Formats: sequence, structure tokens, C-alpha cells
Amino acid sequence: MINQDIKSILNLHNIKATWQRIEIYKVLNSSNQCLSADEILNMLKNKNFKINLATVYRNLELFVQNGIVVKSTINRKHFFEIKKNEHHHYFVCIKCNAKAEIVDCKINLIEEELNKMNFKILDHNLEVYGICDKCCRREEQ
Repeated sequence: MINQDIKSILNLHNIKATWQRIEIYKVLNSSNQCLSADEILNMLKNKNFKINLATVYRNLELFVQNGIVVKSTINRKHFFEIKKNEHHHYFVCIKCNAKAEIVDCKINLIEEELNKMNFKILDHNLEVYGICDKCCRREEQ
């Protein structure tokens, strides 16, 4: 995604397009998984950008407040990703903290059941914890 596209997205949400915001957006947009603020900071530092964790957090929260980014809490840690039309759930390895997206969410079945009881779901969060394949293979050795 080019900077002009990102500037347009930020401008649509009345957010000034600073270089920090553009670069944070690029990192999130280029990832196929949710990222922590620390992971975003490390990726930016690896690209030789001088930025601190407070700036990353402040801009992520601004993006969340304006509906550009979604914040998830996984294992009591916050993760961020570009908001898309569909929601995401993750498997988290308790050994290495690897995350894998759970592709086929069945929340609609639960929602149908709750609708029968006159409950309306406003939001949901699903975290599945276990040990990833890589860590399982290490344990077998």
C-alpha cells in the first residue's frame, strides 16, 4: 500500500497523517496476523525508524477509537490488526506464544441460540490455548 492511500484512509477518519501513523499502518497492513505494540515497535526499529513504545501505543489507540484498527486481548496482552469486515479468533501456544488464526468461527450458531432466548450479542472474544506443532515436536525429542 502506498503512502498516499494510507494518507487518504487517515484523512477519511480525520486523523493527521504523520510519518509515525503511516508507518504503523503499513506494518499492520502488511501482517497476516494481529500484532502487539512491542512487535510493531520492533518491526519499525528493524526498518531503522526512531520511534518509542508510547508513540506506538498512542497511535494504535487513536486508530482503535476511530475504527481503523481492532484491538484484541489474548492471554491478557493487547494485539492489533486492521479492521476488516470479518472478525478473527486465534489459537495461542502457551510455550512460544505463536498465534494462528482460527478460520471457521461458529459464533453464528451460538448467536441463533441466544436470539431464541431474546439475547443480543454485542461483541465476543474467543481464545484457544494449547501447544503448537513446533513446540510439540520439541517436547518429543
